[in-house]
Amino acid sequence: MSTQEFDLEQAAAKIRRQLTAASEQLSERVAQFVRDSSETRLERLMRSPLRRVLLEAIFWQMPQHVEPNRARGMRSSIRWRISGRPDGGVDVYQLELADEACRVEHNPAGPDAQLTITVDGAEFLRLATGNSNPMQAYFAGRVALSGDIMLAARLATLFRIPAAHD
Repeated sequence: MSTQEFDLEQAAAKIRRQLTAASEQLSERVAQFVRDSSETRLERLMRSPLRRVLLEAIFWQMPQHVEPNRARGMRSSIRWRISGRPDGGVDVYQLELADEACRVEHNPAGPDAQLTITVDGAEFLRLATGNSNPMQAYFAGRVALSGDIMLAARLATLFRIPAAHD
C-alpha cells in the first residue's frame, strides 16, 4: 500500500468518525427536544412540512443504529405505518433486516411485512428518541401491532436508541 493510499484511508476513517459523532449529537438533541415538548407541540410538528424531514432523518439513521450482535442471523421485515398526516394519510416505511444489515424503504411495494406497527406521528417521535416505553405504549393503545408479536418484543433490543442528556 502506498503512502498516498494510507493517507486517504486515514482521512476517510477520520471523516467517518466525525460524521458518526455529529449524528449522535444530533440524535441526542432531537431526543431532548422531544422530551421537553408538549403533546400539542409534537402533534403540530408532525402535521407541519417538517414531518417528512424528521421521518426521513430517523429512518435514514436506523441502519446505523442496528446492534450487530443482536441482529446476527435475523431475516425480518418490519413495516411502520405512521398516522397523523395533515391529509389524513399515513407514511409507510419498511425495515428489512438481513443478518447484521438493515435496509429502509419508503412506501414499499410487495408482500406484507412480518410485523406491522401502526403509530401516531407524535408517539413515533417519542419511541424513536427513547422518550416512550414501547410496551407501555402498546398496552395503552398508542401503538397497534399486527403480525409477529414476538418480533415486536425483540425490536427494542435491536437498535441503539438515542437518549436525551441534560
